[in-house]
Amino acid sequence: MSTPPDNSTRPRQFFRMQLWLLLRALARFETTMFLRTRYSQPKMVAIGVVGSFSLAVYYPVWAYLFPQPYENLPMRLLCSATFIPLALLPWWPRRLRTHLPTYWYFAMTVAMPFFVGYMTLRNATPAWLMTHLACVMLLMMLFDIASFLVVFTLGSLIAALVFALSPEAHLHTQTMLEYIPLLLFAMVGGATCTVSSNMAEQTRIDALTAASNNIAHELRTPLGSLRIAARAVARFMPDLLRSHRLAESQGLPVPDVRAQNLHALERSIGVMEREVTYANTIIDMLLLSARPIGEVPLTPLGARECVEQALRRFPYGSRAERERITLSPTGDFRLLGEEALVVHVLFNLLRNALFHIDRAGKGEIGVYIEPDEQANRIRVLDTGPGIPPDVLPRIFNRFYSYSSDSAGSGTITGLGIGLAFCRAAMEHMGGGIACRTNLGEFTEFTLTFPHPETGDRQ
Repeated sequence: MSTPPDNSTRPRQFFRMQLWLLLRALARFETTMFLRTRYSQPKMVAIGVVGSFSLAVYYPVWAYLFPQPYENLPMRLLCSATFIPLALLPWWPRRLRTHLPTYWYFAMTVAMPFFVGYMTLRNATPAWLMTHLACVMLLMMLFDIASFLVVFTLGSLIAALVFALSPEAHLHTQTMLEYIPLLLFAMVGGATCTVSSNMAEQTRIDALTAASNNIAHELRTPLGSLRIAARAVARFMPDLLRSHRLAESQGLPVPDVRAQNLHALERSIGVMEREVTYANTIIDMLLLSARPIGEVPLTPLGARECVEQALRRFPYGSRAERERITLSPTGDFRLLGEEALVVHVLFNLLRNALFHIDRAGKGEIGVYIEPDEQANRIRVLDTGPGIPPDVLPRIFNRFYSYSSDSAGSGTITGLGIGLAFCRAAMEHMGGGIACRTNLGEFTEFTLTFPHPETGDRQ
């Protein structure tokens, strides 16, 4: 006889769910902050130089050349100073670059909606109204709609608060009322153009996905024929080689073939099969990535079976790569997932680890299967170069790719969708993925799976 649920736990579960949703929303906004900052980063030095110079230079323009009712040199210089770190971005130390998105949003909030909004409220002259309108359009070009609303709303509220607390502040009610319809038109028009741009970009992505699917399916046929041909050659090649050696031993007139060429011919069969397997694996991963993860059904699986299959099917570049990887001899658990998803996730982790180990010239990889009462885990630990601390918070962001070279500088490689797909796949299976690292020592990825009988879903 089942025990009825305790009513006292329902509010606790509700608030826990609401807290999780809030944290998830904040995490997504933080990811959006990072992506928008990354897109704007090539322009930041120029924005910093122009912003710090313009705010300072326009003081004599509005104070003496075309006098405005109100000017504030200390506030103008303070806001101008917020642009200087952006102008000096190439000289930022690595440990500070982690905070670049936060500072970028802070600088834009202070310099544009706050300063320009406050000066517009104090002056309400055509010059400042046009400046405020230009500020709105610039913000819409620099940020997506959600980020724009956050930056513009926060900056405008602070500007209104400072205006309300300012002595001798007088609101030009009629002028501001006439300006509001123009401001709303600019915001709605800018938002519409932004949405249209996003729709066009999504259309291009959908077209590329469809083309990739067609190409992948078309490649199946020649790859299948090549596999059949390779197996046929592998089947009859030993007989041909024996016949050739026998003919040579009997003194028959056969072409002279060196021993190393014969060995290369024998090895080429394995190379052909391995390359076909690798190509089919890439096609499987491509098709799986293009398919919406939410449509992938989940079934009970064995963790060790999935790991062993991944290690067996992984397209190693050489025998040395395979020997770098060791699997823990014990440990297994049941999980609710999709075999191709788990194998795909492990492929990404192994490929990344082998890539960085090869570039660093050192390191080994260990795979551990660890059942636990709270949650089951698969750990992939490599003793390679590690990940810089400013890069670590971003590795699961889509379209972010980083690789550290032997000199310690960074170069962006790849498409940056592997770890983002891993996170989406793990979340679909009710689990999660986390990374811990120590630069120059190790990197460890932990895949967490809930117990399938509990039905827990994060």
